[in-house]
Order: sequence, then structure tokens, then C-alpha cells
Amino acid sequence: MSKKEEKSGSGESTRLATVQPLLLTVRETARLLRLSEAKLYTMLEDRKPGGIPIKRFGRALRISLYDLRHWLEQQ
Repeated sequence: MSKKEEKSGSGESTRLATVQPLLLTVRETARLLRLSEAKLYTMLEDRKPGGIPIKRFGRALRISLYDLRHWLEQQ
């Protein structure tokens, strides 16, 4: 591998590390909000109008980072 390839490879991994996911798990969302997972699940179960928007994929719950930011701005 040439030095040029080594440099481009290391730069690429740095760029990939800064990419944020579009959909977050409950655990990731709880960490971002500094809440316990149990508290976040309670908030999601209430499902009041204006609550945290979720996406369901079968039994899996995901929270859109964009929707979460928008929801936080409304609070």
C-alpha cells in the first residue's frame, strides 16, 4: 500500500466516525437526553399528542434524529 493510499484511508475513517445516524435506538436516545432507558420507555408508552415521535419496524423502535431535534425545540 502506498503512502497516498494510507493517508486517504485514514482520512476516510475519520470522516465516517463523524457521521451521525438518521435513526437512533432507545438506548442511544436515552444517552443523548441523559435519561434512563426506563424513563424514556415510559415517555414513549404515554404517546400523548406532541410526544417524542417514533418509527416502528416490527417490534423495533427507532427515533429519527431530525424529529427528536424538532421535538426538543418545541419543548
